[in-house]
Amino acid sequence: MLLDSCLHSRSTRETRRAHARILNSQFSKEIFIQNRLIDVYGKCDCLDDARKVFDRMPQRNTFTWNSIITVLTKSGFLDEATRIFGSMPDPDQCSWNSMVSGFAQHDRFEESYEYFVKMHKENFFLNDYSFGSALSACAGLMDFDIGIQVYAMVSKSRYLTDVFMGSALIDMYSKCGSVACSQDVFLGMIERNLVTWNSLITCYEQNGPTSEALEAFVRMMNSGLEPDEVTLASVVSACASLCALKEGLQIHARVVRVCEARLVFDRMPVRNVVSETSMVSRYVRAASIKVARFMFWKMKQRNVVSWNALIGAGLQLGRQPHAHVLKQGFRFQSGADSDVFIGNCLIDMYMKCGSVEDGSRVFKNMMERDYVSLNAMIVGYAQNGYGEEALEIFRKMLACGEKLDHVTMIGVLCACSHAGLVEEGRLYVSSMTKNHSLIPEKDHYSCMVDLLGRAGCLNEARNLIKTMPMNPDAVV
Repeated sequence: MLLDSCLHSRSTRETRRAHARILNSQFSKEIFIQNRLIDVYGKCDCLDDARKVFDRMPQRNTFTWNSIITVLTKSGFLDEATRIFGSMPDPDQCSWNSMVSGFAQHDRFEESYEYFVKMHKENFFLNDYSFGSALSACAGLMDFDIGIQVYAMVSKSRYLTDVFMGSALIDMYSKCGSVACSQDVFLGMIERNLVTWNSLITCYEQNGPTSEALEAFVRMMNSGLEPDEVTLASVVSACASLCALKEGLQIHARVVRVCEARLVFDRMPVRNVVSETSMVSRYVRAASIKVARFMFWKMKQRNVVSWNALIGAGLQLGRQPHAHVLKQGFRFQSGADSDVFIGNCLIDMYMKCGSVEDGSRVFKNMMERDYVSLNAMIVGYAQNGYGEEALEIFRKMLACGEKLDHVTMIGVLCACSHAGLVEEGRLYVSSMTKNHSLIPEKDHYSCMVDLLGRAGCLNEARNLIKTMPMNPDAVV
Protein backbone atom coordinates (compact mmCIF):
# COMPACT_ATOMS: atom_id res chain seq x y z
CA MET A 1 0.00 0.00 0.00
CA LEU A 2 2.97 2.31 0.71
CA LEU A 3 4.33 1.84 -2.80
CA ASP A 4 0.84 2.19 -4.27
CA SER A 5 0.64 5.62 -2.65
CA CYS A 6 3.99 6.57 -4.22
CA LEU A 7 2.78 5.37 -7.59
CA HIS A 8 -0.38 7.46 -7.33
CA SER A 9 1.51 10.61 -6.34
CA ARG A 10 4.35 10.00 -8.84
CA SER A 11 6.66 11.51 -6.21
CA THR A 12 10.36 10.62 -6.48
CA ARG A 13 10.94 11.91 -2.97
CA GLU A 14 8.20 9.75 -1.42
CA THR A 15 9.36 6.68 -3.36
CA ARG A 16 12.92 7.06 -2.09
CA ARG A 17 11.61 7.44 1.46
CA ALA A 18 9.55 4.30 1.07
CA HIS A 19 12.59 2.50 -0.34
CA ALA A 20 14.64 3.53 2.71
CA ARG A 21 11.96 2.15 5.03
CA ILE A 22 11.89 -1.11 3.08
CA LEU A 23 15.68 -1.47 3.35
CA ASN A 24 15.35 -1.31 7.16
CA SER A 25 12.55 -3.85 7.25
CA GLN A 26 12.32 -7.63 7.11
CA PHE A 27 11.04 -7.37 3.52
CA SER A 28 14.23 -5.84 2.08
CA LYS A 29 15.24 -9.07 0.30
CA GLU A 30 11.77 -9.98 -0.96
CA ILE A 31 11.90 -10.30 -4.75
CA PHE A 32 8.25 -9.22 -5.09
CA ILE A 33 8.94 -5.95 -3.20
CA GLN A 34 12.08 -5.23 -5.21
CA ASN A 35 10.23 -5.87 -8.47
CA ARG A 36 7.58 -3.43 -7.31
CA LEU A 37 10.25 -0.83 -6.55
CA ILE A 38 11.64 -1.12 -10.08
CA ASP A 39 8.14 -0.61 -11.45
CA VAL A 40 7.37 2.41 -9.24
CA TYR A 41 10.75 4.08 -9.87
CA GLY A 42 10.18 3.60 -13.60
CA LYS A 43 6.76 5.23 -13.49
CA CYS A 44 8.22 8.12 -11.50
CA ASP A 45 10.78 8.57 -14.32
CA CYS A 46 13.65 7.59 -12.00
CA LEU A 47 15.45 5.29 -14.41
CA ASP A 48 18.76 5.37 -12.50
CA ASP A 49 17.09 4.32 -9.26
CA ALA A 50 15.21 1.52 -11.00
CA ARG A 51 18.42 0.28 -12.58
CA LYS A 52 20.26 0.35 -9.23
CA VAL A 53 17.58 -1.79 -7.62
CA PHE A 54 17.83 -4.27 -10.51
CA ASP A 55 21.66 -4.40 -10.47
CA ARG A 56 21.82 -4.98 -6.70
CA MET A 57 19.30 -7.81 -6.59
CA PRO A 58 21.04 -11.07 -5.62
CA GLN A 59 18.14 -13.08 -7.06
CA ARG A 60 15.82 -12.29 -9.93
CA ASN A 61 12.75 -13.91 -11.44
CA THR A 62 10.99 -13.40 -14.77
CA PHE A 63 8.98 -10.48 -13.38
CA THR A 64 12.24 -8.74 -12.39
CA TRP A 65 13.57 -8.86 -15.94
CA ASN A 66 10.23 -7.84 -17.41
CA SER A 67 9.95 -4.88 -15.03
CA ILE A 68 13.33 -3.40 -15.99
CA ILE A 69 12.75 -4.07 -19.71
CA THR A 70 9.38 -2.28 -19.50
CA VAL A 71 10.96 0.69 -17.73
CA LEU A 72 13.73 0.93 -20.34
CA THR A 73 11.48 0.60 -23.39
CA LYS A 74 8.94 3.13 -22.13
CA SER A 75 11.76 5.58 -21.33
CA GLY A 76 13.20 5.19 -24.83
CA PHE A 77 16.41 3.42 -23.80
CA LEU A 78 15.88 0.75 -26.43
CA ASP A 79 19.50 -0.27 -26.95
CA GLU A 80 19.91 -0.89 -23.23
CA ALA A 81 16.61 -2.81 -23.21
CA THR A 82 17.97 -4.93 -26.08
CA ARG A 83 21.10 -5.74 -24.07
CA ILE A 84 19.07 -6.70 -20.99
CA PHE A 85 16.65 -8.76 -23.08
CA GLY A 86 19.58 -10.59 -24.68
CA SER A 87 20.95 -11.59 -21.28
CA MET A 88 17.55 -12.70 -19.91
CA PRO A 89 17.60 -16.45 -19.09
CA ASP A 90 14.03 -17.25 -20.16
CA PRO A 91 12.10 -14.48 -21.92
CA ASP A 92 8.34 -15.01 -21.80
CA GLN A 93 5.42 -13.61 -23.77
CA CYS A 94 5.45 -10.38 -21.76
CA SER A 95 9.18 -9.84 -22.45
CA TRP A 96 8.74 -10.22 -26.20
CA ASN A 97 5.64 -8.00 -26.25
CA SER A 98 7.54 -5.26 -24.39
CA MET A 99 10.25 -5.28 -27.06
CA VAL A 100 7.79 -5.29 -29.98
CA SER A 101 5.69 -2.47 -28.52
CA GLY A 102 8.65 -0.49 -27.15
CA PHE A 103 10.34 -0.17 -30.53
CA ALA A 104 7.01 0.62 -32.25
CA GLN A 105 6.17 3.36 -29.73
CA HIS A 106 9.51 5.06 -30.35
CA ASP A 107 9.22 4.93 -34.15
CA ARG A 108 11.85 2.22 -34.64
CA PHE A 109 9.37 0.30 -36.72
CA GLU A 110 11.72 -2.03 -38.57
CA GLU A 111 13.22 -3.40 -35.35
CA SER A 112 9.75 -3.72 -33.82
CA TYR A 113 8.65 -5.88 -36.71
CA GLU A 114 11.85 -7.96 -36.50
CA TYR A 115 11.12 -8.75 -32.84
CA PHE A 116 7.56 -9.68 -33.78
CA VAL A 117 8.85 -12.13 -36.42
CA LYS A 118 11.36 -13.62 -33.97
CA MET A 119 8.66 -13.96 -31.32
CA HIS A 120 6.55 -15.93 -33.78
CA LYS A 121 9.49 -18.13 -34.81
CA GLU A 122 10.17 -18.91 -31.14
CA ASN A 123 6.58 -20.25 -30.95
CA PHE A 124 5.39 -17.74 -28.36
CA PHE A 125 1.65 -17.13 -28.29
CA LEU A 126 0.74 -13.94 -30.15
CA ASN A 127 -2.06 -12.03 -28.44
CA ASP A 128 -3.89 -8.83 -29.35
CA TYR A 129 -1.09 -6.80 -27.77
CA SER A 130 1.49 -8.47 -30.04
CA PHE A 131 -0.62 -8.00 -33.17
CA GLY A 132 -1.52 -4.41 -32.29
CA SER A 133 2.15 -3.43 -31.93
CA ALA A 134 3.08 -5.25 -35.15
CA LEU A 135 0.34 -3.44 -37.07
CA SER A 136 1.57 -0.15 -35.63
CA ALA A 137 5.04 -1.00 -36.97
CA CYS A 138 3.60 -1.83 -40.41
CA ALA A 139 1.71 1.48 -40.41
CA GLY A 140 4.89 3.34 -39.48
CA LEU A 141 6.83 1.62 -42.26
CA MET A 142 3.92 2.18 -44.69
CA ASP A 143 4.69 -1.30 -45.97
CA PHE A 144 1.53 -2.83 -47.42
CA ASP A 145 3.15 -6.22 -48.11
CA ILE A 146 4.21 -6.97 -44.54
CA GLY A 147 0.92 -5.48 -43.34
CA ILE A 148 -0.88 -8.13 -45.40
CA GLN A 149 1.31 -10.82 -43.80
CA VAL A 150 0.40 -9.66 -40.29
CA TYR A 151 -3.27 -9.49 -41.31
CA ALA A 152 -3.07 -13.11 -42.50
CA MET A 153 -1.84 -14.12 -39.03
CA VAL A 154 -4.54 -12.06 -37.31
CA SER A 155 -7.21 -13.68 -39.51
CA LYS A 156 -6.18 -17.10 -38.18
CA SER A 157 -6.45 -15.94 -34.57
CA ARG A 158 -9.38 -15.19 -32.28
CA TYR A 159 -8.67 -11.46 -32.49
CA LEU A 160 -9.96 -10.69 -35.98
CA THR A 161 -13.35 -9.60 -34.63
CA ASP A 162 -11.83 -7.61 -31.75
CA VAL A 163 -12.72 -3.93 -31.96
CA PHE A 164 -9.20 -2.76 -31.10
CA MET A 165 -7.67 -5.07 -33.71
CA GLY A 166 -10.11 -3.83 -36.35
CA SER A 167 -9.21 -0.22 -35.56
CA ALA A 168 -5.49 -1.01 -35.82
CA LEU A 169 -6.02 -2.72 -39.19
CA ILE A 170 -7.94 0.28 -40.55
CA ASP A 171 -5.15 2.60 -39.41
CA MET A 172 -2.46 0.36 -40.95
CA TYR A 173 -4.21 0.15 -44.32
CA SER A 174 -4.86 3.89 -44.21
CA LYS A 175 -1.17 4.67 -43.62
CA CYS A 176 -0.33 2.34 -46.55
CA GLY A 177 -2.78 4.26 -48.74
CA SER A 178 -5.28 1.44 -49.22
CA VAL A 179 -8.72 3.00 -48.71
CA ALA A 180 -10.51 -0.06 -50.10
CA CYS A 181 -8.94 -2.40 -47.54
CA SER A 182 -9.73 0.04 -44.72
CA GLN A 183 -13.36 0.12 -45.84
CA ASP A 184 -13.54 -3.68 -46.03
CA VAL A 185 -12.24 -4.06 -42.47
CA PHE A 186 -14.65 -1.41 -41.17
CA LEU A 187 -17.68 -2.95 -42.87
CA GLY A 188 -16.76 -6.39 -41.55
CA MET A 189 -16.54 -5.25 -37.91
CA ILE A 190 -19.28 -6.41 -35.55
CA GLU A 191 -18.45 -3.77 -32.94
CA ARG A 192 -17.07 -0.26 -33.47
CA ASN A 193 -15.87 2.37 -31.02
CA LEU A 194 -14.67 5.95 -31.28
CA VAL A 195 -11.14 4.89 -32.28
CA THR A 196 -12.59 2.79 -35.13
CA TRP A 197 -14.56 5.71 -36.52
CA ASN A 198 -11.61 8.09 -36.07
CA SER A 199 -9.38 5.70 -38.04
CA LEU A 200 -11.88 5.57 -40.93
CA ILE A 201 -12.52 9.33 -40.94
CA THR A 202 -8.78 10.05 -40.90
CA CYS A 203 -8.29 7.51 -43.72
CA TYR A 204 -10.74 9.38 -45.95
CA GLU A 205 -9.36 12.79 -44.96
CA GLN A 206 -5.77 11.81 -45.79
CA ASN A 207 -6.34 9.55 -48.80
CA GLY A 208 -9.69 10.66 -50.24
CA PRO A 209 -12.40 10.87 -51.21
CA THR A 210 -12.52 13.69 -48.67
CA SER A 211 -16.29 14.00 -48.82
CA GLU A 212 -16.54 10.48 -47.37
CA ALA A 213 -14.87 11.75 -44.19
CA LEU A 214 -17.83 14.05 -43.55
CA GLU A 215 -20.34 11.31 -44.35
CA ALA A 216 -18.56 8.93 -41.95
CA PHE A 217 -18.62 11.66 -39.29
CA VAL A 218 -22.39 12.05 -39.64
CA ARG A 219 -22.89 8.27 -39.38
CA MET A 220 -20.68 8.20 -36.28
CA MET A 221 -22.72 10.93 -34.58
CA ASN A 222 -25.96 9.15 -35.49
CA SER A 223 -24.62 6.00 -33.80
CA GLY A 224 -24.52 7.91 -30.49
CA LEU A 225 -20.77 8.47 -30.16
CA GLU A 226 -19.34 11.86 -29.19
CA PRO A 227 -16.36 13.21 -31.17
CA ASP A 228 -13.01 13.84 -29.53
CA GLU A 229 -10.08 16.05 -30.52
CA VAL A 230 -8.87 13.56 -33.15
CA THR A 231 -12.30 13.37 -34.80
CA LEU A 232 -12.72 17.13 -34.92
CA ALA A 233 -9.20 17.75 -36.26
CA SER A 234 -9.80 15.35 -39.17
CA VAL A 235 -13.29 16.63 -39.94
CA VAL A 236 -12.31 20.30 -39.82
CA SER A 237 -9.38 19.53 -42.14
CA ALA A 238 -11.80 17.77 -44.52
CA CYS A 239 -14.13 20.79 -44.46
CA ALA A 240 -11.19 23.06 -45.30
CA SER A 241 -10.15 20.84 -48.23
CA LEU A 242 -13.71 20.84 -49.59
CA CYS A 243 -14.30 24.55 -48.84
CA ALA A 244 -17.39 23.28 -47.02
CA LEU A 245 -18.25 26.30 -44.88
CA LYS A 246 -21.80 25.15 -44.10
CA GLU A 247 -20.65 21.76 -42.80
CA GLY A 248 -17.84 23.43 -40.87
CA LEU A 249 -20.33 25.68 -39.09
CA GLN A 250 -22.53 22.66 -38.24
CA ILE A 251 -19.57 20.84 -36.70
CA HIS A 252 -18.73 23.97 -34.74
CA ALA A 253 -22.30 23.98 -33.39
CA ARG A 254 -21.95 20.35 -32.25
CA VAL A 255 -18.73 21.18 -30.39
CA VAL A 256 -20.47 24.10 -28.70
CA ARG A 257 -23.22 21.75 -27.46
CA VAL A 258 -20.67 19.44 -25.84
CA CYS A 259 -19.05 22.43 -24.16
CA GLU A 260 -22.47 23.67 -23.05
CA ALA A 261 -23.15 20.37 -21.28
CA ARG A 262 -20.02 20.91 -19.21
CA LEU A 263 -20.99 24.54 -18.62
CA VAL A 264 -24.42 23.49 -17.28
CA PHE A 265 -22.74 20.97 -15.00
CA ASP A 266 -20.27 23.56 -13.69
CA ARG A 267 -23.12 25.95 -12.87
CA MET A 268 -25.18 23.40 -10.93
CA PRO A 269 -25.54 24.69 -7.34
CA VAL A 270 -25.78 21.15 -5.98
CA ARG A 271 -24.26 18.09 -7.64
CA ASN A 272 -24.83 14.50 -6.65
CA VAL A 273 -23.28 11.17 -7.49
CA VAL A 274 -25.65 10.74 -10.48
CA SER A 275 -24.76 14.00 -12.22
CA GLU A 276 -21.04 13.59 -11.54
CA THR A 277 -20.98 9.98 -12.73
CA SER A 278 -22.81 11.06 -15.88
CA MET A 279 -20.03 13.52 -16.70
CA VAL A 280 -17.31 10.92 -16.02
CA SER A 281 -19.05 8.45 -18.36
CA ARG A 282 -19.45 11.12 -21.02
CA TYR A 283 -15.72 11.91 -20.99
CA VAL A 284 -14.81 8.20 -21.07
CA ARG A 285 -17.05 7.66 -24.11
CA ALA A 286 -15.42 10.64 -25.78
CA ALA A 287 -11.98 9.12 -25.04
CA SER A 288 -11.02 12.13 -22.87
CA ILE A 289 -9.49 9.82 -20.30
CA LYS A 290 -7.44 12.38 -18.40
CA VAL A 291 -10.45 14.65 -17.91
CA ALA A 292 -12.60 11.67 -16.87
CA ARG A 293 -10.03 10.65 -14.28
CA PHE A 294 -9.77 14.22 -12.95
CA MET A 295 -13.57 14.44 -12.64
CA PHE A 296 -13.70 11.09 -10.89
CA TRP A 297 -11.19 12.00 -8.18
CA LYS A 298 -13.05 15.25 -7.48
CA MET A 299 -16.24 13.32 -6.66
CA LYS A 300 -17.10 13.45 -2.95
CA GLN A 301 -19.22 10.31 -3.18
CA ARG A 302 -18.88 7.30 -5.50
CA ASN A 303 -21.02 4.24 -6.07
CA VAL A 304 -20.70 1.04 -8.09
CA VAL A 305 -21.73 2.84 -11.29
CA SER A 306 -19.04 5.48 -10.71
CA TRP A 307 -16.33 2.86 -10.29
CA ASN A 308 -17.51 0.98 -13.34
CA ALA A 309 -17.24 4.20 -15.39
CA LEU A 310 -13.60 4.51 -14.29
CA ILE A 311 -12.87 0.85 -14.99
CA GLY A 312 -14.33 1.43 -18.44
CA ALA A 313 -11.19 3.45 -19.12
CA GLY A 314 -9.04 0.69 -17.58
CA LEU A 315 -7.30 -0.30 -20.81
CA GLN A 316 -5.70 3.15 -20.84
CA LEU A 317 -5.36 3.66 -17.09
CA GLY A 318 -3.76 0.28 -16.31
CA ARG A 319 -3.89 -0.96 -12.72
CA GLN A 320 -4.88 2.39 -11.19
CA PRO A 321 -8.64 1.69 -11.09
CA HIS A 322 -8.05 -1.65 -9.37
CA ALA A 323 -5.80 -0.13 -6.71
CA HIS A 324 -8.42 2.46 -5.84
CA VAL A 325 -11.26 -0.07 -5.89
CA LEU A 326 -9.40 -2.04 -3.23
CA LYS A 327 -8.79 1.09 -1.17
CA GLN A 328 -12.53 1.76 -1.15
CA GLY A 329 -13.15 -1.64 0.43
CA PHE A 330 -14.98 -3.37 -2.40
CA ARG A 331 -14.87 -7.12 -1.71
CA PHE A 332 -16.77 -8.28 -4.80
CA GLN A 333 -19.84 -9.57 -2.97
CA SER A 334 -23.40 -9.70 -4.27
CA GLY A 335 -26.26 -7.95 -2.55
CA ALA A 336 -28.54 -4.94 -2.88
CA ASP A 337 -25.65 -2.86 -4.25
CA SER A 338 -23.62 -5.65 -5.84
CA ASP A 339 -19.92 -5.13 -6.43
CA VAL A 340 -19.46 -8.56 -8.05
CA PHE A 341 -20.06 -6.52 -11.20
CA ILE A 342 -16.89 -4.51 -10.50
CA GLY A 343 -14.87 -7.69 -10.01
CA ASN A 344 -16.11 -8.98 -13.35
CA CYS A 345 -15.15 -5.70 -15.05
CA LEU A 346 -11.66 -5.90 -13.55
CA ILE A 347 -11.18 -9.47 -14.78
CA ASP A 348 -12.30 -8.41 -18.26
CA MET A 349 -9.95 -5.39 -18.20
CA TYR A 350 -6.89 -7.39 -17.16
CA MET A 351 -7.53 -10.23 -19.60
CA LYS A 352 -7.97 -7.82 -22.52
CA CYS A 353 -4.68 -6.19 -21.52
CA GLY A 354 -3.01 -9.63 -21.55
CA SER A 355 -2.35 -9.45 -17.79
CA VAL A 356 -3.57 -12.96 -17.03
CA GLU A 357 -1.97 -13.21 -13.60
CA ASP A 358 -3.72 -10.05 -12.37
CA GLY A 359 -7.06 -11.21 -13.78
CA SER A 360 -6.65 -14.57 -12.05
CA ARG A 361 -5.79 -12.87 -8.78
CA VAL A 362 -8.97 -10.76 -8.88
CA PHE A 363 -11.02 -13.90 -9.59
CA LYS A 364 -9.47 -15.84 -6.70
CA ASN A 365 -10.02 -12.94 -4.28
CA MET A 366 -13.70 -12.48 -5.13
CA MET A 367 -15.79 -13.56 -2.17
CA GLU A 368 -18.70 -14.35 -4.48
CA ARG A 369 -18.76 -15.09 -8.21
CA ASP A 370 -21.47 -15.49 -10.81
CA TYR A 371 -21.53 -17.16 -14.21
CA VAL A 372 -20.27 -13.90 -15.78
CA SER A 373 -17.13 -14.14 -13.61
CA LEU A 374 -16.55 -17.70 -14.79
CA ASN A 375 -17.16 -16.79 -18.44
CA ALA A 376 -14.71 -13.90 -18.18
CA MET A 377 -12.03 -16.25 -16.88
CA ILE A 378 -12.68 -18.96 -19.48
CA VAL A 379 -12.67 -16.52 -22.41
CA GLY A 380 -9.72 -14.57 -20.94
CA TYR A 381 -7.60 -17.67 -20.44
CA ALA A 382 -8.48 -18.99 -23.89
CA GLN A 383 -7.71 -15.76 -25.74
CA ASN A 384 -4.34 -15.47 -24.01
CA GLY A 385 -3.33 -19.04 -24.87
CA TYR A 386 -4.04 -20.70 -21.49
CA GLY A 387 -6.22 -23.47 -22.91
CA GLU A 388 -5.85 -26.00 -20.10
CA GLU A 389 -6.61 -23.41 -17.42
CA ALA A 390 -9.75 -22.33 -19.28
CA LEU A 391 -10.98 -25.92 -19.55
CA GLU A 392 -10.26 -26.55 -15.87
CA ILE A 393 -12.67 -23.74 -14.91
CA PHE A 394 -15.21 -25.09 -17.40
CA ARG A 395 -15.03 -28.55 -15.81
CA LYS A 396 -15.64 -26.99 -12.41
CA MET A 397 -18.66 -25.16 -13.82
CA LEU A 398 -20.07 -28.47 -15.06
CA ALA A 399 -19.39 -30.18 -11.73
CA CYS A 400 -21.17 -27.40 -9.81
CA GLY A 401 -24.13 -27.26 -12.18
CA GLU A 402 -23.39 -23.65 -13.16
CA LYS A 403 -25.33 -22.00 -15.99
CA LEU A 404 -23.66 -22.26 -19.41
CA ASP A 405 -24.35 -19.93 -22.31
CA HIS A 406 -23.04 -19.26 -25.81
CA VAL A 407 -20.18 -17.13 -24.48
CA THR A 408 -19.02 -19.99 -22.25
CA MET A 409 -18.87 -22.36 -25.21
CA ILE A 410 -16.98 -19.88 -27.41
CA GLY A 411 -14.31 -19.68 -24.69
CA VAL A 412 -14.23 -23.46 -24.32
CA LEU A 413 -13.83 -24.11 -28.06
CA CYS A 414 -11.20 -21.38 -28.33
CA ALA A 415 -9.35 -23.07 -25.45
CA CYS A 416 -9.53 -26.45 -27.22
CA SER A 417 -8.12 -24.80 -30.33
CA HIS A 418 -5.11 -23.36 -28.53
CA ALA A 419 -4.49 -26.59 -26.63
CA GLY A 420 -4.89 -28.77 -29.74
CA LEU A 421 -7.70 -30.82 -28.14
CA VAL A 422 -9.59 -31.92 -31.26
CA GLU A 423 -11.60 -34.76 -29.73
CA GLU A 424 -12.66 -32.63 -26.76
CA GLY A 425 -13.75 -29.86 -29.13
CA ARG A 426 -15.93 -32.27 -31.08
CA LEU A 427 -17.43 -33.55 -27.84
CA TYR A 428 -18.21 -30.07 -26.49
CA VAL A 429 -19.88 -28.91 -29.74
CA SER A 430 -22.00 -32.05 -29.73
CA SER A 431 -22.96 -31.51 -26.08
CA MET A 432 -24.20 -27.95 -26.68
CA THR A 433 -27.55 -29.04 -28.08
CA LYS A 434 -27.71 -32.47 -26.49
CA ASN A 435 -26.88 -31.52 -22.88
CA HIS A 436 -27.24 -27.75 -22.57
CA SER A 437 -30.03 -26.78 -25.02
CA LEU A 438 -27.71 -24.37 -26.82
CA ILE A 439 -27.79 -24.10 -30.62
CA PRO A 440 -24.29 -23.53 -32.07
CA GLU A 441 -23.91 -20.13 -33.72
CA LYS A 442 -21.51 -18.87 -36.37
CA ASP A 443 -18.79 -18.08 -33.78
CA HIS A 444 -18.87 -21.67 -32.51
CA TYR A 445 -18.46 -23.05 -36.02
CA SER A 446 -15.62 -20.58 -36.58
CA CYS A 447 -13.87 -21.91 -33.46
CA MET A 448 -14.28 -25.50 -34.65
CA VAL A 449 -12.93 -24.69 -38.11
CA ASP A 450 -9.95 -23.00 -36.46
CA LEU A 451 -9.42 -26.03 -34.18
CA LEU A 452 -9.58 -28.51 -37.07
CA GLY A 453 -7.38 -26.34 -39.27
CA ARG A 454 -4.69 -26.02 -36.60
CA ALA A 455 -4.77 -29.79 -36.09
CA GLY A 456 -4.35 -30.44 -39.82
CA CYS A 457 -7.87 -31.90 -40.24
CA LEU A 458 -8.47 -29.83 -43.36
CA ASN A 459 -11.00 -32.13 -45.02
CA GLU A 460 -13.12 -32.22 -41.88
CA ALA A 461 -12.88 -28.43 -41.59
CA ARG A 462 -13.98 -28.06 -45.22
CA ASN A 463 -16.92 -30.41 -44.70
CA LEU A 464 -17.96 -28.54 -41.56
CA ILE A 465 -18.04 -25.25 -43.50
CA LYS A 466 -20.19 -26.87 -46.22
CA THR A 467 -22.70 -28.27 -43.71
CA MET A 468 -23.03 -25.14 -41.55
CA PRO A 469 -26.70 -24.07 -41.17
CA MET A 470 -25.69 -20.48 -42.00
CA ASN A 471 -23.53 -18.92 -44.73
CA PRO A 472 -19.84 -18.75 -43.72
CA ASP A 473 -18.31 -15.28 -43.46
CA ALA A 474 -14.71 -14.09 -43.98
CA VAL A 475 -13.75 -15.10 -40.42
CA VAL A 476 -14.73 -18.74 -41.01
